[in-house]
Amino acid sequence: MPIPLQLGRGDKMGRGPYEKSGILRDSSLPPNRPVNESFDIPFPAEFSKKDGKSVTKILDYDMTIDVELMYLPFGTKESGQFTWQKVTKKVSIEKGGV
Repeated sequence: MPIPLQLGRGDKMGRGPYEKSGILRDSSLPPNRPVNESFDIPFPAEFSKKDGKSVTKILDYDMTIDVELMYLPFGTKESGQFTWQKVTKKVSIEKGGV
C-alpha cells in the first residue's frame, strides 16, 4: 500500500485514494481514564485597519463560560440527553493586553 505524501495535512487534495488520508482527533471518553480537552474561545473583538496596520479592539474584557458534558444514549433521541456535569467560569483579560 503506498504511503500518502500529504498525510491529511493542509487543504490540498491528492491525486488518488492513496493520497487521501486524514488525521482524526480522538474525542471518545474511555472508561476509568480521565480525559483533558482544550478549546480556544476568543473574546469578542472588532478588527479594522488604521494607517495601513491591523488594529484589534476588544469589545468586552469579561466573559462567562458555561460548559455542559452531555450524553445521548444510542437509539433514545426522543427521550432526550443526560447532563453529566455542568461548569460555569468567569474569565477576564487585562485591558491593553492585545
